[in-house]
Amino acid sequence: MSYFDHFTRLPLVALAAIAWLAYGPCAAQTSGSEDDVFTQDLPLVLTASRLSQPVSEAPSAVTVIDRKMIAASGFRTVPELMRLVPGMYVGFADANRPVVSLHGSSDEQARRMQVLIDGRSAYLPPFGGVNWADLPLLIEDIERIEVVRGPSSASHGSNSFYGVINIISRDAADQSGTTVSMTGGHAADALVRFGRTAGNFDYRMSLGYRSDQGLDNFVLNDRNATRVFNFRGNYHPRATDNLDVQWGSSDGSYGLGIEGRPEDVFRNTTAQSDFQQLSWLHVWTGGDESKLTFSRATRRSRDPYICIDSEACQGKVIGKTRAEGFTARDVVSERHDLELQNTVQLGANNRLVWGADLRSDFADFPLLFTHPYTVSSWQFFIHDEWRVRDAAVFNVGAMLEDDGMGNRSISPRASLNYHISPNHTLRLGVSTATRSPVMSEVFIAADNTIWGGAYVPPVMSLTPERVVSREIGYVGELRDWGFSVEARLYAESVRNLIWWDKCAGLSPCADGFGNLLAAEYRGLEVTAKWRWDEGRSFLIANYARQSASASLDALPTRYFDPGIGAPVRDFYTNEYLGQFNESAPTNSGSLLLSLGLPDSWRFSTGYYFRDKVRVLDVSSDVTPEYSMHRFDCRLAKSLKFEQGRGAELALVVQNVTRDDYTKYGTVNRVAEVPFTRRAWLTAALHF
Repeated sequence: MSYFDHFTRLPLVALAAIAWLAYGPCAAQTSGSEDDVFTQDLPLVLTASRLSQPVSEAPSAVTVIDRKMIAASGFRTVPELMRLVPGMYVGFADANRPVVSLHGSSDEQARRMQVLIDGRSAYLPPFGGVNWADLPLLIEDIERIEVVRGPSSASHGSNSFYGVINIISRDAADQSGTTVSMTGGHAADALVRFGRTAGNFDYRMSLGYRSDQGLDNFVLNDRNATRVFNFRGNYHPRATDNLDVQWGSSDGSYGLGIEGRPEDVFRNTTAQSDFQQLSWLHVWTGGDESKLTFSRATRRSRDPYICIDSEACQGKVIGKTRAEGFTARDVVSERHDLELQNTVQLGANNRLVWGADLRSDFADFPLLFTHPYTVSSWQFFIHDEWRVRDAAVFNVGAMLEDDGMGNRSISPRASLNYHISPNHTLRLGVSTATRSPVMSEVFIAADNTIWGGAYVPPVMSLTPERVVSREIGYVGELRDWGFSVEARLYAESVRNLIWWDKCAGLSPCADGFGNLLAAEYRGLEVTAKWRWDEGRSFLIANYARQSASASLDALPTRYFDPGIGAPVRDFYTNEYLGQFNESAPTNSGSLLLSLGLPDSWRFSTGYYFRDKVRVLDVSSDVTPEYSMHRFDCRLAKSLKFEQGRGAELALVVQNVTRDDYTKYGTVNRVAEVPFTRRAWLTAALHF
């Protein structure tokens, strides 16, 4: 029996063992006081439990991408920043459709990882994924990104299945002054941002334009351009109250189409997104806090020329023109969310956070649904952080939620963090998470035309997916050397995985959705950081080794059908179960080096590698994404003038050594398009 087998069978025994350590003689011999524990030079995180905690006391592994890392990477988009997270897969269907996921959940929608912006979910119906290209947020307005690597439904509900990405924007009070920047090259961007601090009201406003030439304009029509507006204001009439107002919108044009495929003609799609968020924070006597947040988000998209009859689109139907095979696709999505969160200090060694969330989702998708749908859901969450002893912190929490589609679930989580010394911590944790079905899986119409009627409603009612995760973590640092390391060993078991039910409806073979698969994920993730020269220079290394396997959790509808059962069984064996191990790259990682040089020069370089991977919605006859070994470089010069004015000139070159690795694609014409060398120059002025 392997170590992982022992690990997966003994999650509660491990927790009991470390609980004994917390109360036993080893804890009593620990050097250092409670104050030592709280003064560790480790970042504070907010996302893991909804409480502000050092990473050494959080219930899950957390990666923090700060402003220095964002600048050093040279990346222009949030998806590419995820290359700095161990175990994260980043791909591109084309230049304007990023794919981001943890573990093997690497289809284009990636519905099993929650994405938050200042605590507000960026997920929208009907697919439940994130439209990365038109997020109404500029990367220059991001303060940091916290990535929880592990199931987090206990704190953030359904969709937090494998982890959470929380994008935290820069506070209005930190944005005094004006910034203007221009970028030219493979990317053509522009930004104007200004902010002011005036008494009890602070605000910042950003206007941006981001565009990309795409990867290969002969094979793919993947040019894109997006206009972005973002506003944040803070009104603090007194020390105990703060009103935070956020408003943003985006309006973009995104190319689609594949050369040589008449059913996927070159055309430009459009999308408009906007959001409003209002948060009131009140600090009670004694330090307890209450926060009430209301948010609204909408998205409207239009594809003017989508194929609904493949044969007609290819000119193969007598009596029909090609144009008759196409139609326009309009989709409207909207979400309203109201959340109350309370943080209570129960004693010197105990903190509690609890609250509730009410949500309403609306989607109108005429080609997929018979009529618009509205789903109302609710959540109740609670989390307790108990300092059992100076050396031991116990985190326990749970989420009760109703998804509005007939499913109610509870997702508990527990961990114990034991400080071997003030600078070295072990963490043992057990957590569960759910992913509720999304509208497109549940409400798909029997006569839909979005995929030429190739999908049918589920034969059996869908139930939430469920994952159980066991992990052992370590966080340590050598302060005098500026060195820290974080590691996580995990095993996750997934049940009721919603997957394609092959030929659930014949005529001749229409697929549905069903709770069909079970999956096992195991892996090791390590992050090491070294900072020197008073923090002006740093090196960050990430590595992940992971494995994935799958089996049938239930039988597909036609699995033993006398007429079609044999090819259906072969389909699952050859297309999914036999290739599931390729859905997660065995080895992946990154190195990010940033050097502060004389005369205000700065040089940084990133190395990103990944073994071969085949995402789950790519069939066996399509070229996989072969191994990647990519170098990026950034060279910047800062200038300072009088009265606090400054400027910066930066050159970024991606894929310097031209490792023309293949990319994500569901057909070979796309999958064989390489990611080649790209470069751009940015000039910024601050005054």
